[in-house]
Amino acid sequence: MEKTRVTVNIAGQEFKLKVNETAEYMESLSRYINSQIAEVQSQYPALSVNNSILLAMLSMADEYHKLKENYEALDSRISALRDMPSRASAPTMPVKRPFDTKTPANV
Repeated sequence: MEKTRVTVNIAGQEFKLKVNETAEYMESLSRYINSQIAEVQSQYPALSVNNSILLAMLSMADEYHKLKENYEALDSRISALRDMPSRASAPTMPVKRPFDTKTPANV
């Protein structure tokens, strides 16, 4: 896959990136990041921009880890259900594991 050049603005700073994702995807990520920073700044108006960014990062890391834990629990449950003896001899489908195959965007 050819790398895409994209410029995103995060917290008032412009970043020129070369990534494996589409420009639209990277722009949607930057909008999400900026919305998280704005949310922190609205809750703590006296906080510096840098500290707002750090708290937004902490919030996003928390969200990511909770989602990943939920995904892994569901994946485990689906695998257990697939391993149960079935009453009918219906074919089984492989379990998709997107976290195992995704690689982070090269920044």
